[in-house]
Amino acid sequence: MSTFNYTHIDEAYENINSKILKTPLIVSEYFNKLTKSSVYFKLENLQWTGSFKLRGASNKINQLTEKEKKRGVVAYSSGNHAQAVSYASMLNNINAKIIMPDSAPTIKIKNTEKYGAKVILYDSYYESREKIANEIAYKEKRSLIKPFDDLDIIAGQGTAAKEIFDDLQKKNVIPDIFLCCCGGGGLVAGTSTYLKHKYPNIDCYSVEPDDFNDTKISLEKNKIISNDMRLNSICDALLAKQPGDVTFAINKKILKGGLSVSDKEVKDTIIALAEHLKIVVEPGGAVAASALFNKKINIENKKIIVMVSGGNIDPSLFSKIIKKNNATD
Repeated sequence: MSTFNYTHIDEAYENINSKILKTPLIVSEYFNKLTKSSVYFKLENLQWTGSFKLRGASNKINQLTEKEKKRGVVAYSSGNHAQAVSYASMLNNINAKIIMPDSAPTIKIKNTEKYGAKVILYDSYYESREKIANEIAYKEKRSLIKPFDDLDIIAGQGTAAKEIFDDLQKKNVIPDIFLCCCGGGGLVAGTSTYLKHKYPNIDCYSVEPDDFNDTKISLEKNKIISNDMRLNSICDALLAKQPGDVTFAINKKILKGGLSVSDKEVKDTIIALAEHLKIVVEPGGAVAASALFNKKINIENKKIIVMVSGGNIDPSLFSKIIKKNNATD
């Protein structure tokens, strides 16, 4: 796959469409009026395992030989990729080991174990998940399933955009803007590649938490910039150290720019989506919608696609966010 393009995403969709859920693209008159635009929410929070990550994991695992499948796989993840690899491995009778931070949301750890993987917890302040995973892969001859910096993973994530295109084509809609949640950059790289091919005039933006806006800053400086990992954010799914080499090479060519939002804006967005779309969204899955609601760019009278990338939020955190909002009403 020397030159990544939309055809690889079409091929990925052929490989995985029977193993994933075609998620809805929905419209809300409330949010259309609020933003004075036409908004189309892609609900990947409703995907099997609760996030878009199943697309990439399924496509990568589909590429493994029978010999590789018998040896098993290993992956590292804060949670959504972990669940996706565990679930896809379960469907293919593959033994999986997943390296997860001990600070990962409980729901993500439990679901990863529920799908059959062995979870190995590590201290993200003192240990390297990549080092642990690479050692296991080498010693046990397991295939490493990376979370984002892999063309098969990126192609799989891009299949969400194929579904978006199919749905918009039925509505005779040509979108102006695409806002996409971004951690390591695999989802925005894959989906933007596909949408930019289908709609050459569309402006695609990555959206990140304020203190982990490495893609935004990297795009501005035209080189990879790392986050300060001493900082933190409620958006646990988007706390990558820096953009991937592969993802950034794609994103710097195709994205209009990067946007970022505060944790407070994300919390308000989680509440708004629950109240008006009746959906549960995790913090990292809400950043693109947050950029829309807080008008980080000019959106008036535009047709906008908003990626809602995941819904794996601990019930206790969701309840805390809702209660705090009610207490301030």
